[in-house]
Amino acid sequence: TDGLSAGMPLASIAPAFSRALTEKIQVADKDQDIRFELELPHHGVETATFLFIRAARLDLEAGRRGWVIVFDDISTVLEAQRAVAWGEVARRLAHEIKNPLTPIRLATERLEMKLADKLNEKDAALLHRTSRTIITQVDAMKQMVNDFRDYAKLPAAVLEPMDLNAFFRELEEFYTTAGTPLKVSLEEGLPPVSGDAGQLRQVVHNIVSNAVDATAGLRQPEIRITTVGVRRPDGKIEAVRVVVEDNGPGFSANILSCAFEPYTTTKPTGTGLGLPMVKKIIEEHHGRISIGNRTDLRGAVLGARIVIVLPLSQAATSQDAAPGKIPNMLG
Repeated sequence: TDGLSAGMPLASIAPAFSRALTEKIQVADKDQDIRFELELPHHGVETATFLFIRAARLDLEAGRRGWVIVFDDISTVLEAQRAVAWGEVARRLAHEIKNPLTPIRLATERLEMKLADKLNEKDAALLHRTSRTIITQVDAMKQMVNDFRDYAKLPAAVLEPMDLNAFFRELEEFYTTAGTPLKVSLEEGLPPVSGDAGQLRQVVHNIVSNAVDATAGLRQPEIRITTVGVRRPDGKIEAVRVVVEDNGPGFSANILSCAFEPYTTTKPTGTGLGLPMVKKIIEEHHGRISIGNRTDLRGAVLGARIVIVLPLSQAATSQDAAPGKIPNMLG
């Protein structure tokens, strides 16, 4: 809205909006209001804002006619509808795919066991290789089915007061022991958040696993988790921001625009349900999540950056800072 003032032509501010509205007005019936949806693309990335626009005729002085125009950003509503639809797709796919997998695996193993001793060495080796291929692919499909099931039937979060710093120290020890280069930088004295430790552990595991894949092959891979209090102007903490960063190649523009939509993935064997499930869990926690890239002063990408903001627990929240009403401080 910077630089806008009364009297400016709509076409100079939002040309696509102006064109669409003009076309609808030109073909509108005399006594009918106008209602339509409009997709406004953003330059540079494959994302868009969706508007629901309503326009009604207005009688002005001296017999002139005008229009009252109201428009709402419904991008979040459409995103929620897509998430529900994808959940139903995932549920049905999991049901339809899972049933034949176990018989396929058992039949393959049985064939190998029955025929291996009756074939010559060359044919027996071929049978073993093809059997292993079938079993490996069946196991991969089982994992995909499990991902579908988990996405479609994610249980409601059981929220309790939770010390995030203690939680991340425990995870740092776990990942370090496993050989993952995870470091944490934690602001001391943070109040407890409202969280489900099991589900948040799933969130961190998914994000860290993606970071490990992104930094594979680097001489000095770096993955860092930072916590910091989100403060009101009076200095009182009202939420906790968690930042996960790595020094990999970062997210492409295409992924940034739709990373939280199901089945968006850059991995050859990925199901594209990891980040959508992460978002679903964070929303169950009444929190917010965003993804982006770390950049230097010239705009060069230094790695990926994921930001999560979680509200404080009821016990740590005063009456004038109700839990769930957290500031939009994802950057």
